[in-house]
Order: sequence, then structure tokens, then C-alpha cells
Amino acid sequence: MGEPGNGRGAEAESVAEVVETVGELLGVLAEKVRIAGPDGVRVLTEEELQRHQLNWFRAGWEEHARASGQEDLVGPDRPPARLLPFPERPRGHEHPSDDGG
Repeated sequence: MGEPGNGRGAEAESVAEVVETVGELLGVLAEKVRIAGPDGVRVLTEEELQRHQLNWFRAGWEEHARASGQEDLVGPDRPPARLLPFPERPRGHEHPSDDGG
């Protein structure tokens, strides 16, 4: 078993703090889901997340190329990357704060 001074007490205390923090975060998330209701909650798919990340990186590289005067690095054969608000909300999944109020 654990003896005083071997560090296990501090480690257990640290783990307990992490568990408590995660529990609090899950509680906050559950409350937000309850308030939003089932029609107001949308889970992003892995494909949507990857598409957003790809667009974000492409836009960054294009901005870097323009800022450094190396616009030839930005391919003329493709449209410029377009940053979308994240997470994207399809029609019918508007949030009450989206109407400006």
C-alpha cells in the first residue's frame, strides 16, 4: 500500500481534481443541451471537421503566400479557400443568439 512521502497522495489528489473538473464540464454541457433542446443540438461528423480544418489551413497558406509576395504558391486552378463560421449550422439549427439578440 502507499506509504507517506512516496508521492501517491499527491497523484491521487491531482486525478481527483481532474475528475471533478471533467464532471463540472459535463454538467455545464448537459445544461446547455437541455436548454437548446433536441432540435438545437448538432454533432459534427468527422468529415465535416476535417473539411473545416482543411479550409482553415488552405486559407492560412494562401494568406501567407499573398503576404510574402509568393502568390505563385496559390494555385490559379482552384478557387480560394473560404473560411466558414465554426461550427457550421444547417438551416433549421439556428441559435437564439444568431438573430442579433
